[in-house]
Parts: sequence; C-alpha cells; structure tokens
Amino acid sequence: MPARITGLVVAAAAGITGLALIGTPAFADTTSTPTPSPSAKAHAPRTLAEIQAAGAKATSDRETKLSAAIAKVTADKTLTSSDRSTILGTLNADLAAMKSSASAIAGDTTTTQAEADLKAVYSKYRVYAVALPQARLASDADRLTGTTLPKLTKEQSTLAGLLSGKEKAKSTAALQSDLSDLSAQIATASHDATGQASAALAVTPAAYDSNHSALSSVKSSLQSARAAAKKAEADAKAIRQALK
Repeated sequence: MPARITGLVVAAAAGITGLALIGTPAFADTTSTPTPSPSAKAHAPRTLAEIQAAGAKATSDRETKLSAAIAKVTADKTLTSSDRSTILGTLNADLAAMKSSASAIAGDTTTTQAEADLKAVYSKYRVYAVALPQARLASDADRLTGTTLPKLTKEQSTLAGLLSGKEKAKSTAALQSDLSDLSAQIATASHDATGQASAALAVTPAAYDSNHSALSSVKSSLQSARAAAKKAEADAKAIRQALK
C-alpha cells in the first residue's frame, strides 16, 4: 500500500477513535445510584431527649428575657399606671406559661406530645413577636406623650414669650422660623404618638398570627414621632443659643 494511502487510513482511524472518546459521556453507565441532593435527604425524626433539650432552651431563654423586661417595666416611671399594669399582666402571664411549659415538656413521655408542647412555646405565646415588642413600644409612646412632649411644649411657650418680650430685640426672621418649626414638630410628634401605647397593647398573639404586621404601624408612627421630637429639640436649642 502506498505510503500516502497508509497515512490517510491511519489518520481516519485516529479520527474515529477520537470521536468515539468524545461521545462516551453520552452513553455513561446509568445503572449506578445517584447521590441525593441535601434537600432530597429525609430528616431523621428528633428523639424525645432532643425535643426536651430544645424545649428547655426555648423556655429558659424566654424566661430570662421576660424577667428582665418585668424589672425594666416596673422601674419605668414614664409609663402610665394603666399601661404598666397591662404590660406586667402580659409579661407575668407569659413567664408563668414558660415555667409551666418547661415542666410539661420535661415530663412528656412521647415525641408527639413533646413536639406539640414545644410548638406551643413558639406559636401560642409569641413572647418575642408580641409581648416584648409591645412592652417596648408602649413605653416609648408613654415617654413621648407623658414626658418629652410636655417638656417641649413648655419650652416652646417660654421661648415664644422671650422673643415677644424681653428678648424681642434679638428676634430675627431665622429665629421666628425656628420657633414656628418647633411648634409644627411638636404637633407632628403629638399626633403620631397619641394612642400608640393602646394600639400596641391591643395586639394579641392571635392578631399577630392573622397579620404579622400588626405592630408595624405602631412602630412606624413612633419612629415618626421620635424624629419630630428630635427636630423640635434642635429648634429649641438653636433659639436658646441665639438668645445667650
């Protein structure tokens, strides 16, 4: 066979071999068992001991937070007596419930009952989602309406008297503008904070379950009120400094 023909035959054979190798993965062995993805793996059910350990931690953590909140609310002088009573009623009831739940879970003898009791710790009482946040929000609202805003209102009245009286000579358009803004910010803060303590304390775990944003409007209103009060304080400070 001529050398040129021999070379072509060898090259063709090599080409066929190469194509066969490239195509091999398409015909890979499909009989082996594929490795399941993490999401496809079945989670082994928790043992009774594991559920009880989770229950002990969940209840203990909540007891710690509730006890700290109770001490803080008791010492908070800006809360109205009515709001303090309502908040403490909820916090103490939840604290008693956590202690009771801890005992129940520790004494459960089946995983089914233990799981049910543990689930109640999270979903029935809503310590983190309702009780603790509403206590903070009510305290913030009472502090604004009962302490911060009355002080700002008194300061606004004093400054207005000074600018129209013995300090009239120092009055400028800028100071009058600050005084006007001070009044406007106080009005905004008062509008946004009024009624928010009651709104926060009216939210129940059931209401939260129906609407997870049940406390959102209260948070938003109080944020606006705090911002307005802060601006009012800045206005008052600017006027005071100008009158020195």
